[in-house]
Amino acid sequence: MYKVKVNIFISHAPEDKPAADQLLKWLYPMRDEVNLWHYDPPPKVEELPLPWRLLLPWYRPLDPRDLYAEKLKIRRENAHIYLFLTSHKSLANKQVDEDIMLAVSRRIDHAWDDLTPLVLPVILSASRWKESSRLARFEPLANGIPLHKFSKPEEGYLMVTEQIAALVKVIQVRLNESHFYQYQVANSEYGVQPDSKTILPYLGENPDQFIFNPPAPFRPSEWIGWSVIALILILTAGSFRKNHPAVSSLHLKARPANDYEIEYPRRTPMNPPSDSGEFVFPPVE
Repeated sequence: MYKVKVNIFISHAPEDKPAADQLLKWLYPMRDEVNLWHYDPPPKVEELPLPWRLLLPWYRPLDPRDLYAEKLKIRRENAHIYLFLTSHKSLANKQVDEDIMLAVSRRIDHAWDDLTPLVLPVILSASRWKESSRLARFEPLANGIPLHKFSKPEEGYLMVTEQIAALVKVIQVRLNESHFYQYQVANSEYGVQPDSKTILPYLGENPDQFIFNPPAPFRPSEWIGWSVIALILILTAGSFRKNHPAVSSLHLKARPANDYEIEYPRRTPMNPPSDSGEFVFPPVE
């Protein structure tokens, strides 16, 4: 039996990414106990150099952002703790609002379970989140004090980290107990398999489904592309010139125009016609 990791998903507006990165640094020492997820899409694939776009006009590289979106969807749907970095910018962000809807719906679906996903607001700055957000009925971390109001930013992040660490310990015990129970049921002598309700939330099966491995980009050297184009132009131009050396060397039967056949001496030389007008062939020796 292995220890089940607690999945933490951090939802934030793009403008609040610096705060998310700072929180990840504080939570990083817990990496052996938790999976830390947030919005971190790969950059857009760069276009191929000009010569390769000319040589391969049909080539379209695989966009890693599409693969990342698939992994992101799985992560969002299997989180145990949702951290919402709340500010006036996040209140207007559509993606954050969709994350709140997902987290709330999962809590409703598993209201009967003690492993119900937790929804935890982290107040970054002053906003009307209690009046304008679906997070109003959830208890925020750091006693609801915005992080920017702490005299030292480290004090706010420390308080949030300690509260998350305490919750992780409680959730991890429950996850391990639930995972052990499912393992016992699945391997019982009656072969009873747990139903879909007892499988959720995620209990550590197939952790590879959350890993995002971007494909290696196809980036050939630009000078090689120009070299290939130059070679094609040379061969193409030479094909319009009769017996061009660059072309004739590619064909076994072709030869340059200045390459003459060796004329061997005749064994029976040709004789001029006789005066009598009688044609004699071959000549009589």
